[in-house]
Amino acid sequence: MTLSQQQTIAAAVDQWVTGIPGRIPGHVVFAENPAHAGYAKDLAVEGSVVLVVDGDADDPDIVSVKGSFDEPGGELLLGGTLNLEIQDYVALPFVNLVGATVVRITGLEDQQAFFDDADEARRSGHFIVQLTEVNAVLSERGLLGGYGSLNRSLSRIHITADGTILNGPYGTVIGWAGDPLHDLRIKAVPLKPESAVASISDASEMRAQLSDRPWIPRYLAALDAWKFILRDHHADTRLVGFGLSLYGATESHNHPLPGAPFILERHGEYRLLDTKTGRLFKIGADAATLIEAISNLRDVEAAATVTATTLGVSPAAAEGSARSVVAQFDQLGIDLLGELR
Repeated sequence: MTLSQQQTIAAAVDQWVTGIPGRIPGHVVFAENPAHAGYAKDLAVEGSVVLVVDGDADDPDIVSVKGSFDEPGGELLLGGTLNLEIQDYVALPFVNLVGATVVRITGLEDQQAFFDDADEARRSGHFIVQLTEVNAVLSERGLLGGYGSLNRSLSRIHITADGTILNGPYGTVIGWAGDPLHDLRIKAVPLKPESAVASISDASEMRAQLSDRPWIPRYLAALDAWKFILRDHHADTRLVGFGLSLYGATESHNHPLPGAPFILERHGEYRLLDTKTGRLFKIGADAATLIEAISNLRDVEAAATVTATTLGVSPAAAEGSARSVVAQFDQLGIDLLGELR
């Protein structure tokens, strides 16, 4: 198997696990029963990947899967090359992640633990260490991250062992084996994003939890940010916006958009991390303060007003400095607001 094939399989599996479209050009079809392999292939379009449990390893049109995705502590082997461990969210703090691990949110207990941990991270800056590991893949991230109506693209089609078709491994019923792709799309389009967990959780409760925490996409982006930070630095690094504000941000202030850079504080020094490029910039405390406010408020004048006292200058002087900071990073190709997701 070539490197490009391995990369395609990995991207397809990521799309199947997270529900985020665009990882591959087409959709992912996952069949739990090899008897549905032919039908699964019929559902494929250009750029699709078909995953079949115990499928024919010699069939070039499918990726054979060994193992079970529905057993915590189990493993999946895909295409003979990609190995995934499976863990439920509630067990995550008690395990060491050795290889690539799918972290499943499969019920109310997992769901509540995830939101409790997110609340704690926002309040105190404490993150679950395992979630910050490079090899941790959080399931249903498309739903949690607010990727809009995921069903319009029908990024994944899951065929259960008895032929029921779901819009994801834990989704809602959109058809049965034999239904044409067109019909599946029609049934999927009007579904709410939380339908992705309808078979294993209370979708309305998930919707309510997310509605109460519009900052969850920023929290997920923070988990990604940790993956750019040297592991040896984790213990004494803090992310501004999570248990730390440089100007005294209040609850009425937004968190930055998910794509905005992060400000890192370590030993009293500040750096700006652009997770889109991995670039890191050393910045002064005043610049860090202004950037936090600009990212939160998404308005330079408002940012200058709330930071002037902290900086010990007039609002007019703070605004001049803020505009200068924005201009400097704009020249470097860094979008401080994160509007270009």
